[in-house]
Formats: sequence, C-alpha cells, structure tokens
Amino acid sequence: MMIVGARPQFIKSAPIIHELLKHRNVELKLIHTGQHYDPEMSDVFFGELALPSPTLNLAVGSGSHASQTARMMRKIETCVVREAPSVVLVPGDTNTTLAASLAAVKLAIPVAHIEAGMRSGDMTMPEEINRKLADHCSTLLFAPTQTAVCNLKKEGLGKATRLTGDTMVDVLHTVVPFVQLKQDTMLERLELLPQDYVLVTLHRPSNVDNLNRLREILTALRKVAKRLQVIFPVHPRTRARLAKLGAFSSPKNGRITFMSPQGYIEILILLKNASCLLTDSGGMQKESFLLHVPCITLRSTTEWPETLIGKANQLLFKPEMIPKAILEIAFNEKLKQTITSLRNPFGDGHASGKIARILKEAF
Repeated sequence: MMIVGARPQFIKSAPIIHELLKHRNVELKLIHTGQHYDPEMSDVFFGELALPSPTLNLAVGSGSHASQTARMMRKIETCVVREAPSVVLVPGDTNTTLAASLAAVKLAIPVAHIEAGMRSGDMTMPEEINRKLADHCSTLLFAPTQTAVCNLKKEGLGKATRLTGDTMVDVLHTVVPFVQLKQDTMLERLELLPQDYVLVTLHRPSNVDNLNRLREILTALRKVAKRLQVIFPVHPRTRARLAKLGAFSSPKNGRITFMSPQGYIEILILLKNASCLLTDSGGMQKESFLLHVPCITLRSTTEWPETLIGKANQLLFKPEMIPKAILEIAFNEKLKQTITSLRNPFGDGHASGKIARILKEAF
C-alpha cells in the first residue's frame, strides 16, 4: 500500500508506482489522503504522470497540523486493517507521511520510507518533524544520497538503510523529452524569452503566513522586476495571503506575472528556461540543481545540502537581500558554467527499480 496526499509525493512516487505495476505478483493499493485537494495541486499530476486512479481518496482536506494528521490516521487505520498490506510505502515529509507511518507501525505493519534521512536541523519546520518520526517508524529506509545515509547511521538506523538514489531523477529522465517538445509553444504563449525572467515559488508558512514578511518579499520582487520579468506561479495558501495585501490589483507590480499553479511539465519548462529560481521548496531546489539553473532558497537551512555545492543553491533569509542576490546570479555566466559541470549526487535515474527489487526481496 502506497499512501500519498500532496503534490511533491505524486511526483516522487510516480516512477515507483510504474515500476511496481510491472510486477504481476505485486498488488498495489494506492491511497490518496486528500491533503492537497485542489485540482491544480492534485488531479493534474495524476494525468501528466500517467498515474492510476487511487484505490481510495480519503478526502481529509485542510486544517491545523494536529487535526489534519489525526483525521488521516483514523482513516488510514481503517484502510490498513481492511487491506492488511505486507508493507506501507510512505514518500517524502508531509503530514500524510507522518500519519501513514504512525498508523501502520501501530498496527505492526512494516513501513518503508522513500526519501529517508534528509535533515535540515530546523525542528520549527513541520517537514523536519515528519521526516524524522517517519524514519524512526520504518523497517526499510530508502536514502536518496550518501548524506542521507550518514544522517541515518548517526541516529542508529544504519541497518535499515539502503542507498537507492533519488526517484525525482527518474521522473526527470522520463519527462525531459516532453519538456523539450512543449517549451517553445509555452514560452511563446506567455511571451517569455529564455534567460529573460526569474521564476518564483513560495508556500512555506515562515515566508507567506507573516504578512509583514510577505510584504517585504513583494517589495523586493518589485525591485527585481525593474531589471527582469518575474514569473510567480502562486500556491493556493500564498494566493490567499497575497490577496490580503492587494497584490493582484496593484499597478506597482509592473513586470510581476502572477499565475495559477502549473502542472509538472509546465513548471519544469518555466524552470529550465529561467535565469534563476527563487524558492522555499525542497523539491525545486533539487530540480534546479539537476537542470543547471542557479537557485536562491528563501530559508536559513536546507534538507538538501548537496545543492549548495559550487553555489548552485544559496540560502538567503532576509527579503531585503533578494534583489542584489538575484541580479548577481541571473547574469553570471561563469556561475552557470560551474553549475553545469557539477557532479550529480542524486543518483543515476534507476532509484525506482532498486526500490522495487528491495521490496520484493524483503516481502
């Protein structure tokens, strides 16, 4: 049984789902908790990644961390008792990951954590709590990098750990041909030129829930927009906060283009052709590294320290520093050449096959 519920989980789980479906003696139950329920954050990814319809959608919706996780646990427990799976697969670090891990291990069902061992060291982030607890509930830990392996060994989890590589590399290998096929049409429709804009994605509470901080970020982006167009696909939670600031109707925004959340192929097209990325997303830090696009992460820590090599990714926390930081890397051809030459620490694109083989041997 694989249990997913949020956009990044759909993406990183897709190649594993396709791999498991190749094996006739494996029965896969795909459970969607409904943590992300907006069609732009859920349905579009099932379509683009050719995922089978979930066996069951638990439709838990939003809520506080405690109430959402509790609703998930109750409903997941019912599923696990009814289906009695040999193993429960939990990808990533969302509330779905935590709820599924706790519900399964309490029923003495083995848990396998995909993307195990990542650590930012920041326990104020819900994701850090989720990933640590999921790891300590798990029988098998699929580590995407050598750094993750070391983290798990430090916590006494070495025997359960398997170095597999990152499944997001597998996904990229699959979709890059579609990105190349569709990019010219999309850029033309949006009237964008390659390397002539900065891509922005923000959704973490530390950046968007504090309206004063979000206002400072918006002010910084307006300064950037005087030199570079700003393309900003807006996460639903971010949209509600920006609306409170009157951002969508302000004439001051100039060359800031707010758009709806994009599908996976569309966001990769925008990323691949951007001069740089400003984000607080863990997944997009990796994708920018793999696509050789300079990244600025609007956080003080990252669970992906591999991306900091060669300044491919730079941590920045003060909004007032955004314009200078972006303009320094957006036009820095030497930096871009360095990033292109960096070794890929995230695996060879065959992580999903390794995970499937380990699961078959273990169960």
